[in-house]
Amino acid sequence: MGKNLLWEIGTEELPARFIIPALESLKTLAENKLRENQLNFEEIKTAGTLRRLTLFVKNLSETQEEKEEEILGPSVKVGIDEKGNYTQAVIGFAKKYGVTPEKLIIKKTEKGDYFCLKRVILGKKTVEILPQILLTILRSIYFPKSMRWGYYEIRFARPIRWMLCLYGKEVIPLKVANVSASSFTLGHRFLSEKPIEISEADWENYERLLEENYVIVDPKKRILKTKEEILRISQKIGIPELEKDLLEENAHLVEYPFPVVGEFPKEFLNLPEPLVITALKEHQRYICLKDKKGKLINYFIAINNNLPKNLEILKKGHERVTKARLEDVKFYFEKDLKEPLKKKVEKLKGIVYHIKCGTLWDKTQRLIELGEYLTRKINPYADLKKIKKACFYAKADLASEVVKEFTSLQGIMGKIYAEYFGEKDIALALYEQYLPYSQNEILPETQEGIILSLTDKIDHLVSLFGSGEKPTGEADPYGLRRSAYGIIKILIGKKIFLNLEEAFSYGLRILEKQRFIREKDILDEILDFFRRRLEGEFLNLGFNKLLIGVVIKLPLDPFDLFLRIKALKEFQDKKDFVDLITGFKRVAQILKGLEINKLPELKPTLFEEKEEKELYSKLLELKPRLEDLLNRKEYPHYLERLLEFKELIDRFFDNVFVMVDKKELRENRLKLLAEVSSLFNSFGDLTYFI
Repeated sequence: MGKNLLWEIGTEELPARFIIPALESLKTLAENKLRENQLNFEEIKTAGTLRRLTLFVKNLSETQEEKEEEILGPSVKVGIDEKGNYTQAVIGFAKKYGVTPEKLIIKKTEKGDYFCLKRVILGKKTVEILPQILLTILRSIYFPKSMRWGYYEIRFARPIRWMLCLYGKEVIPLKVANVSASSFTLGHRFLSEKPIEISEADWENYERLLEENYVIVDPKKRILKTKEEILRISQKIGIPELEKDLLEENAHLVEYPFPVVGEFPKEFLNLPEPLVITALKEHQRYICLKDKKGKLINYFIAINNNLPKNLEILKKGHERVTKARLEDVKFYFEKDLKEPLKKKVEKLKGIVYHIKCGTLWDKTQRLIELGEYLTRKINPYADLKKIKKACFYAKADLASEVVKEFTSLQGIMGKIYAEYFGEKDIALALYEQYLPYSQNEILPETQEGIILSLTDKIDHLVSLFGSGEKPTGEADPYGLRRSAYGIIKILIGKKIFLNLEEAFSYGLRILEKQRFIREKDILDEILDFFRRRLEGEFLNLGFNKLLIGVVIKLPLDPFDLFLRIKALKEFQDKKDFVDLITGFKRVAQILKGLEINKLPELKPTLFEEKEEKELYSKLLELKPRLEDLLNRKEYPHYLERLLEFKELIDRFFDNVFVMVDKKELRENRLKLLAEVSSLFNSFGDLTYFI
């Protein structure tokens, strides 16, 4: 039998971004701590708002599980004397644990037979140990930041103001700072007057009572309610821009959503739409509305945490703030338009990209040189003049007043400014340089955008690594992993071949010319870092670790490796795959451990057996064809042609003795097999299948 546990920690208002990580942490901690203390339960759930974090445990056992314990005592040799009587060693051991020697058993061990005491340890009652368990959990809940208040030593995200803690109908005697647990909770700060008594730890009743007092405690239900209210109130006005992150943030800023529609002057619709939407979203957390054609209209929705007594006053308050915000934005934007784009590029000389690798002007010079290199490698027929211009203006918007205020608009404003100042041919590329974003898989489409995006990300990687700013563990403050994944997705998604070892080397040489490089031997670290990201992407694409192992150490060209691993996966499903690996296995095993490069040149005149002559003939026939298939990246056909060796390899091993005493003959046969093996290894490290 068990009872439910209901524990609510009431606080001053928590930041919206703290809530979900705290609830995830609370659930994990509770599961671990209860199991550590041998307490069984049926289910754990957490919920919370900006004013409370709640833990509910269904059917938590009333006592700890009983434990059977074995305690080894003296050995039988020591415990029994020559007359067969118990020695003092056994008598003393038994007395120590309150039993007679007769209650002991004999246990066989690797070291011999020993006296052993078996006993059952009864579990403690749950109510006795819960206070300490809960206090341990409370101290360990994850928050990005925590604080102390008053004279209390405990730290929490915000000061704790009340606690509800029930095990069944019993209040658990838990005290934190000056707050003691009770059977009472509080409803909405403004809409619920009195404390609410919870008679027992029942989730449905707790959730219902809170909702009656204007608190939706379940985050998922609160998000859904917020969305429903937004759609309801906007139905006759327009279509809300319901971004997932903005919706969730608004839901976490309230305990019960009360939306209101506001209006702003139409004159602000002359501003770029992304600018208006971002200003209202980032500064006010407002949701903008569009018409059926997808065009922005001069209405917004604000989510309130209180039912207004006078809706008109509340509406006008929101509108007044909105107008002030948009006037600021208009001022910034109009100021930016008064300054030519080239002037903004000049300003990059005074903006630090990173203290160890220069200004944004330094980065711009690197982009121009690296962009020219990548153009030659990726598409020599592309408009180089246009690409160099895109690289020159790439970071111009970072010197604008708008982007200084709203950094999320980098690239977006670059496109808008380029169009305004007559640089329409590279405008889209300035936006595309930041694609793909982490929240979607949209890739750049223009040739200039593709090359600029790759250039920017490659430079970001080599500049930070080269200047000594490498990611450590989970910490990646400069988004180097994001840059690596972006490069991978573009190269594979756009079917671009690019040797990244050469590209990274070129980028490092540019950095060295600028005298920012601090670690000249950093290339191998960059390649290892990138290969780990590529492994992760291949796993996401459904390839297993065995297949990845075959190709991952080849020259680092993500799209080329993708084609190889794709061909191998498709070939793996065929019956012929086993034949291919079986043939290669016989060759690889005999060559294992040998220094192949020290073998003398192959001499056909030394062949004695028909089978080695046939294998050599097939080698001469297939080698140029396989090399051609390799050059044309026709990997499925390459694997199929390798199959032609299978029968000849089998006949060779059945009829030719390789490890003969005569050194010259032995080495010649090994060299023949090494030549055959090299054609297999040109595809990848197929020894992973052995």
